[in-house]
Amino acid sequence: MALAVRRLFRFGPFRLDVDRRLLLRGSEIVPLRPRVFDTLVVLAEHAGEVVPKEELLDAVWPDTVVEENNLSQNILALRRVLESAGAGVVRIETVPRRGFRLIAELEEELSPPRPTLPTDRSATPTPATQPPSALFRRHRLAAAIVAGVLAAILAASIVWLRRERPSSRDVRSIAVLPMRALGSPGADEYLGMGLADAVTTRLGYVRRLLVRPTASVSAADAADPLAAGRRLGVDAVLSGQIQRSDGRVRVTAQLVGVRDGGEIWSETFDVKEADLFTLEDSVSDAVARALVSSLSPSEKERLRRDRPTSAEAYEAYLQGRYFWNQRSESGTREARALFEKAIALDPRYALAYAGLADALHYFPQGDDLERSRSVAAKALSLDDSLAEAHASLGNLSLFTDWNFDEAERRFRRAIDLNPSYAAAHQWYAYCSLVRGDLAGASREIRRAREADPLSPSIAVDEALMLYYARRYGDALSAFRRVLDLDPNFGQALQYLPIVHIQRGDLEAAEQACVELSRVRPVSGPPLTEHCRALLLAHRGVRGEAEAALSGITGRYRWITVAQADLALGNRSGALAALEEGYRQRDATMLLLGADPLFDGLHGEPGFQELLRRVGVRTLPS
Repeated sequence: MALAVRRLFRFGPFRLDVDRRLLLRGSEIVPLRPRVFDTLVVLAEHAGEVVPKEELLDAVWPDTVVEENNLSQNILALRRVLESAGAGVVRIETVPRRGFRLIAELEEELSPPRPTLPTDRSATPTPATQPPSALFRRHRLAAAIVAGVLAAILAASIVWLRRERPSSRDVRSIAVLPMRALGSPGADEYLGMGLADAVTTRLGYVRRLLVRPTASVSAADAADPLAAGRRLGVDAVLSGQIQRSDGRVRVTAQLVGVRDGGEIWSETFDVKEADLFTLEDSVSDAVARALVSSLSPSEKERLRRDRPTSAEAYEAYLQGRYFWNQRSESGTREARALFEKAIALDPRYALAYAGLADALHYFPQGDDLERSRSVAAKALSLDDSLAEAHASLGNLSLFTDWNFDEAERRFRRAIDLNPSYAAAHQWYAYCSLVRGDLAGASREIRRAREADPLSPSIAVDEALMLYYARRYGDALSAFRRVLDLDPNFGQALQYLPIVHIQRGDLEAAEQACVELSRVRPVSGPPLTEHCRALLLAHRGVRGEAEAALSGITGRYRWITVAQADLALGNRSGALAALEEGYRQRDATMLLLGADPLFDGLHGEPGFQELLRRVGVRTLPS
């Protein structure tokens, strides 16, 4: 008889059974979502080869148009699984502007199943011809098997009947997923995302919970809450559905434990469209009470604060948060307009002012930073317990006013109010750094990372702390991890040449400059010109370096000139350029005491005087 064969791939500790759609580690099944499994199969079939992104998208989502981000999420999920094999044993390599490659010592084999072949009846005695002792042994064995199966079924039934829901006491971290819109998802997408953001903000004030920020989750996560929870590293996820009908809005919410998928709590909320913002109160309060047996008076009050006086203002605020979370220039413009609309509809809506202050921080023009200061102050005049507004004012005090005492006070207040607010920890880290406290800065960045583990901006700052600690190899690895997730993330690409230069690897620095040419900065020096001039200076090619510097113009020319002049041994030129940065009161001046590029100036009295005027300290050696 012809036998079917199964395709198997072996690599590291894993065995990929294509036909049975299983990934095994030893005898343990590794759970993968269907599209993630399909992605792994394509990479395994072309192990060692670069698989273009377009081919992966076509193979995994045939006849379907999807965003490239879906593929990135699949690659991220696979990397998390493969990392368990140990560093470098099995990995997925990102090839910039091309695709992905599975790096592994892979063996392919064809494994036939164990068929039940027809027996030669003439060679097997029938029961009637078997000896009585053999017949008795067979019956006894069959009875034992049946009894064992029944016992197992009975035991499983008892366990199932007696099982309890996952204990809420085990939940210390939670992610709130966007509510899925039923009926007309396009129209209510912002409502589902906005409601998740509002609930996230309120739950952040419950001190015993670590709440992932809305920016860490996406609409795609709502399709598989447990997978999203594992990716975000939380104990529980809150998901739900939202539906409008006949002038009413219904939300069905469910809180499940990530470890075993068991339900902790569920409830349905039904309100009039005119009372839309009461959903925020109801869902936040119910989830908090399900997870925390007793709330402090301040936590109870916080859960019921910031209610607008009109449903239209609340909808505008939710739409504003939806666009703000996109972190794009166009999204920021939309967010500003919507927050301003919410304020016009309800001039005493504190959260809308805080949202506008946040939006004005990004892509600022003209007097945007001063406007951010005034609207954040307005938010606090309406509600002094808004962590976001305190953090926004702290950010301005740090990077614009150079008032480090006031910045620290604001950040500490924001963190005290909402320990889950990642941005407050992230900005507070720099407040510690400028004061020469690298240990404190690293601690706050770790806390920011714990609160928002998927933020590329926080991941870059985490890598920078390693760079400032002169741990260049670790910093390089950390920057590369960011680029594995987003090959075009400009902040990470910007620092790669610098790290290579500090390691003395100018060839790698030159290649990193080529990579950097893919991105265009929103603000700051022209990155590729900056990189080329600095690289020429470190190679000692004075004429070419000076020619490259002469082609750099604009407000940020000073930092490039200072770094290049110092590399060329021109300390007086470097100090003159830094004086220009001081006159501009550029925020980059705050890092002079930490940046290894300026270590060569630490013995110069002029440099120490400059640090004193700025108010920053060098890091302890």
